Formats: sequence, C-alpha cells, structure tokens
Amino acid sequence: MTNNRKELTGKQKFLSHLSSFLEQNKTILLIILAAVFAVIIAIAVIDSIKEKNANKAAVAIEEVQSLFDEWSQLADDDADKAAKETVVTEGLDSVISDYPASYASQRAFYLKGNMSFMKENWAEAAGYFNSAAAQNTESYLAPISLMLTGASYENAGMYQEALDTYIKVYAAYDKVFPDIPRAMLSIGRLNDQLGNKDAAIEAYNNLIDSYPGNQWSSFARTRIIQLD
Repeated sequence: MTNNRKELTGKQKFLSHLSSFLEQNKTILLIILAAVFAVIIAIAVIDSIKEKNANKAAVAIEEVQSLFDEWSQLADDDADKAAKETVVTEGLDSVISDYPASYASQRAFYLKGNMSFMKENWAEAAGYFNSAAAQNTESYLAPISLMLTGASYENAGMYQEALDTYIKVYAAYDKVFPDIPRAMLSIGRLNDQLGNKDAAIEAYNNLIDSYPGNQWSSFARTRIIQLD
C-alpha cells in the first residue's frame, strides 16, 4: 500500500509548531503584549512630564536670573537692595527645591555662589559653587563653577582647598575647558605659595609644555626663573 502522506519540511514543521504554540498560549501572549504597550505608553508619559518640567524649570530660572541682574546692579546703600536680595534668594531656593538635579537647579546654585562672592562671603560662595559643579559634571557650568570655588577658597585664605580644587579642574577637564591653562598656573602658584617648590616647578613646566603659546605660560616661565 502506497503512503501518499508527504513528509513535512523543516520550515513547515517549525511553522506548524509555532502556530500550535501561539494557539495554545494566545491568552498569555495577549497579556504580555498589553504589558509592553503599557510600558511604552508609560515611558511616553514620563518623557512628556520631564519635558514639561524642564520647560517650567527653564522659565523659573530665567525669571530669577532677571531678578538677580536687577539686584546686582543696585548700589549697596540702595534702600531696595535688601528686599530684592530676599526675593532673589527665595526664588533660587524654590528652583533648587522644585527642580532638583536639573540644569535650572545648577544655575540656581551658581547664582547663589555669585551672590555670596559679591558679598565677599568666601567660604559660603565656595560651598554654593561646589554644589553647582556637582549637579552636572558634564555641563559647561561645572568647570566654571569649580574655578570660582578655587577663587573663593583663595580669598578665604584656604589655600590647600583651593589647590585641591584646581587640581580637580585639571584632572577632569584637561583639553576640554578653555581656561585649563589658568587652572594649571594656579596649581603652580599655590604650590609655590605653600612652599612646595618642586611641585610648583613641575606644574609650571607642565603648563609650558602643554600650552607653550598661552599667556599664562609666560608667567610660568618667569616664575621658574625666579625659583631657580
């Protein structure tokens, strides 16, 4: 007796098994599919909320920036300065509280640092600038804030802290921050001031080798001659 039944190919067997699997598990698969769609929708909603919050944060910090600019232009003996300062400070604190870990928050810390710096509250300024730098180390404000942290420490007479800060700037932002030569000069200058002659000369030479045509290299060359 002849067997007219054709043998299934490998592809046909796979499709047959797949069809059977889908049929037997269609309920579970529908649940999984629904869950995937739910995740996609949730991500879209979260992204939308983040975008809205970012826009709100941007508007908020711009408004406080305008108030800060007004405050900074007032004379110290202006009767409105103290009241304006309170409004600015409250606005900056509100941005930091409402939009933590955001660029707006970073700018708020940066502006608080500027306020303290202008009032010559050096240690306080250093703290705010440090906080600004830590908010987003990839932001262009981060190395600028660190440089101002170093300057604040210097003005406070905290020379080792200033040196450590400039070293941090150099280590993290060499080749990407335009003001790196000044940070390198400050490393040499502060080592010089702290009596670390060898470290100072090494820092000065590093600056000269890395940026031979930079204006700060001229100061470094002069100081090396004086130290020798």
